[in-house]
Amino acid sequence: MALQGVRILDFTRLGFGAQATLICGCLGAEVIRVESTTRPDPIRVMPPYVPEPGEHGEAFGAATLANATSAQSANRGGIFYKYNTGGKRSITVDARHPRGLALLRDLVAVSDVVTESFAAGTLDRWGLGYEQQRAVRPDVVYVSMCGFGHEGPDTAHVTMGPTAQALTGLTFMVGLPGRPPAGWSFSYLDHVGGYLGAVAVLAGLFHRARTGEGQHIDVSQLEPATALSGALFLDALVNGRPSRRPGFPTGNRRPTTAPGGAYRAAGDDRWIVISCRTDDHWRGLLKAMGEPAWAADPRFATFDGRRAHADELDGHVEEWTSARDRYEAMRDLQAAGVPAGAVQDAADRLERDPQLAARGHFTLLGNEEVAPLPLEGLPVRLGRTPAHTGGLLHRGPPTLGRDTDAVLGDLLGMTEGEIEELRAEGVLS
Repeated sequence: MALQGVRILDFTRLGFGAQATLICGCLGAEVIRVESTTRPDPIRVMPPYVPEPGEHGEAFGAATLANATSAQSANRGGIFYKYNTGGKRSITVDARHPRGLALLRDLVAVSDVVTESFAAGTLDRWGLGYEQQRAVRPDVVYVSMCGFGHEGPDTAHVTMGPTAQALTGLTFMVGLPGRPPAGWSFSYLDHVGGYLGAVAVLAGLFHRARTGEGQHIDVSQLEPATALSGALFLDALVNGRPSRRPGFPTGNRRPTTAPGGAYRAAGDDRWIVISCRTDDHWRGLLKAMGEPAWAADPRFATFDGRRAHADELDGHVEEWTSARDRYEAMRDLQAAGVPAGAVQDAADRLERDPQLAARGHFTLLGNEEVAPLPLEGLPVRLGRTPAHTGGLLHRGPPTLGRDTDAVLGDLLGMTEGEIEELRAEGVLS
């Protein structure tokens, strides 16, 4: 595998950092998660939990103390599953215990990369900052990931993905006409920042391969959001149009399409999206619909006319789509040259999408508590060094502390008796 032979000592939590090491694990790196039994990663105990067969999962919820204390297990968090495939291993060590801190230093010494996503300065306060890491591993690649990065006046502020999203303006820019800003329902910047965190790991390893030198790489979660807002920033700068104004965001309707938007299809909560931007699209739509009589209305003869009477036009279109299966309507419209697509839910993507199935996007993986589940893979195909959702170990997300004994024994040469002594002292908690 592409990163086989690379070892990452991983202190990341939540989604931002874990997404980065997930990618590295899928590419073959050995990823060792450093965790705590007394302060587990919040997404281990955050609903929705992976349900038992026949049960329904809980709704999405926050990483609250109530959730942490009421969770069935620290091994069933659904979001944890999302971010911690890649063959990651899990060890539990109390970094506040002197012997625990010594163990972590010993693990740094045998690792190529150290990753973390704590608030800025946390590892320094532990005595595990970059200078301390270099003392035991001179060529270590240290990738730290936090909201504002580790430089500047805002460094001390603590953020999570939704906070970062709001701070960058993305939440403010997303919503429906005439309603308050809504943002996204999940932490989009955890994904974007995590991909950049993986790029940072790869860049550090490439630099070390050429020079023999390690380095500290500082990744900010907020800064990549600027690129996501580029078009709206440009609109404000060049055209003087702010990102929140009457009628904008436009919701289901776009000024460049008529008809265009999401239309009900046959069945409960089934939809199809149609986008007619040209006269050719309009003629194709009418052909697919069987040249309906209402289309002869002179108000619909031009694009401007169709846009001016969009409400009535949408009603005619939806009368046709609502009586048809969304996939059947999609195929008929596409055959007539009309941009159209069935709106898919999670089950569609997971169970019925022929494209994802052809690419083997989902892989069945589980652990000691959870039966194999279909988990999404890395959307990259490497011809000579194939990636795998389960990493080198071809397994699902690790149960908390599953690999503590194996890692301490295999990497640090500790005996069973020495490990049990540490456990009795509370070092491995």
